[in-house]
Amino acid sequence: MTTQEVLRVEQLSVSYGHVQAVVDFDIAVNRGEIVALLGPNGAGKTTVLKTISGQLRAHRGKVHYGGQDIIGMRPDKICRAGVVHVPEGRQVVAPLTVEENLQLAALASRRCPPREVRAGIEHIYSLFPNLAKRRFSASGLLSGGEQQMLAIGRALIARPNVLLLDEPSMGLAPVMTEVIYEFLGNRPDVLREVGVILAEQSRIALSVANRVCILTQGRVAFSGRAVDASHDITVKAYLGTDVTASDPLSGS
Repeated sequence: MTTQEVLRVEQLSVSYGHVQAVVDFDIAVNRGEIVALLGPNGAGKTTVLKTISGQLRAHRGKVHYGGQDIIGMRPDKICRAGVVHVPEGRQVVAPLTVEENLQLAALASRRCPPREVRAGIEHIYSLFPNLAKRRFSASGLLSGGEQQMLAIGRALIARPNVLLLDEPSMGLAPVMTEVIYEFLGNRPDVLREVGVILAEQSRIALSVANRVCILTQGRVAFSGRAVDASHDITVKAYLGTDVTASDPLSGS
C-alpha cells in the first residue's frame, strides 16, 4: 500500500437553510486505504459524501483532488475526473439489465475506453459471480445484496481513484453484508490503488478500515487509526455514556 494522498477535505461546512449539517469537517484519504466515516443517522455522513461528489454545495471549505479544489464542480465532471459515488439505497437503473447498467456506467464515465468495456464487464462478473448469473435480468428484480454488488460494480468499471461508499450494508440481510465486506476486506486488484471513504452506522466498517472518523451532529468526535477506535472510545464519541442495547456500534 502506498501513502500517496488522493483526496483531502478541509474545513468543510454544509447547511440546509439555517441548519448546519456539517461543521468544519476534515478528512484525508490515501491511495489504497479505506477510511471509515461512522456516525448515527443524521450525523452528516451522507451530506459529506454528496458534497465531495458535487451533489450539494458547501457553505465553505475545500475538497482537494487532482491538484485542484473541486468544490463547485459539476457532479458529472467530478465523476469523470475519478471521484465516484455509490449512494445509499443503491439506485440502480431498474428497467435495465445488469449488463446494461454496467455498460452505461462504463461509457458515461468516459474513463473506460470503449474497446475495454467488454473486458471490464467480465472482470466485474469475476468479482461478483452472482451478477454473472443474473447478467440479463432487469436490475430492479435483483435482491438487495445483488443490487449493492451491481452498484459497486458500476463504480469500479468507471476506474475511480476515489470511491465514496454510502452505507453499503443498509437494508441487507446479514449474509449479504458479509459478502460485501469480505469483498472490501480482501481488497481485490481494482481497489488496491483506490482511496475509499466508507460511510456506515455500524461497527462493521472498522473490520476493513485503516482509519476512522466519527461524526456526531455534523462535527468530528474522533479521528484516528481504526485499531485505536476501541469500543469504549467509539461509544463515548457517539453517546458519552456506557454501552446500551440501542447503541448502533454495540453489535446488538
